[in-house]
Amino acid sequence: MTHKKIRIAKLLANYNKGSRREIEKMIVDKKVSLNGKIITSPITFANVSDNIKINKKKINFIKKVRIFKFFKPRGVLCSKKKQDSRKIIYEILRSKFKNYIFAGRLDYNSEGLIILTNSSKITRSLEKPEYNFSRIYDVRVYGEFNLGNLKKISYGTNIKGIKYKPFQFHIKSKIKKNTNLEMTLFEGKKNEIREIFKSLNLQVSKLKRTQHGPFLLKNMKPGEMKEVTINEINQYENYIRNKER
Repeated sequence: MTHKKIRIAKLLANYNKGSRREIEKMIVDKKVSLNGKIITSPITFANVSDNIKINKKKINFIKKVRIFKFFKPRGVLCSKKKQDSRKIIYEILRSKFKNYIFAGRLDYNSEGLIILTNSSKITRSLEKPEYNFSRIYDVRVYGEFNLGNLKKISYGTNIKGIKYKPFQFHIKSKIKKNTNLEMTLFEGKKNEIREIFKSLNLQVSKLKRTQHGPFLLKNMKPGEMKEVTINEINQYENYIRNKER
């Protein structure tokens, strides 16, 4: 199989050897060699068949699949590119994660579990509706809470022409006009929880994802990252195998 040659900085970034900018600086600093020759121009093309070294260490192009849990803080966007002055998650991640893909987008004012991986196959499986991975959230709403109204739409509803699947919930506590709930969704539509409560004239004042499929946030802190556990990986793989039978 012949691999298409691309810019060497992009190639190395795709294999998590740093960001493109970092790799281009290493090239200018004469730390990168291609097939035995030091290169000095970022406009150099290569593929995985080439012998590439950084600081005289040969690059292995066999990609090991890695999966990490990241606690996205409030006030940060889930986006690859800057949209405005607001901070994006890749600005607070360490440079080696700049080329990882995230699964399970959270809005700017929400916090909690995001999955980061170097495997697009894993992100697709976590987000595809047919795999039906559960997503669990801690939610606090403000306003006149009516249990019957929420029960009614929990069997599935249509809001502004958008269909939402059935969801599960239970009330954890209620203090005056503040109600704390745990909600379990089985799809990842944009702003789903906020739209559900907005339709009931309730304002979401806190939204935190605590679980996505088998992956648990547990006692992680905002901005913290941890590699997933062996048990979580085994649960994920067993779930996928059962779905694909």
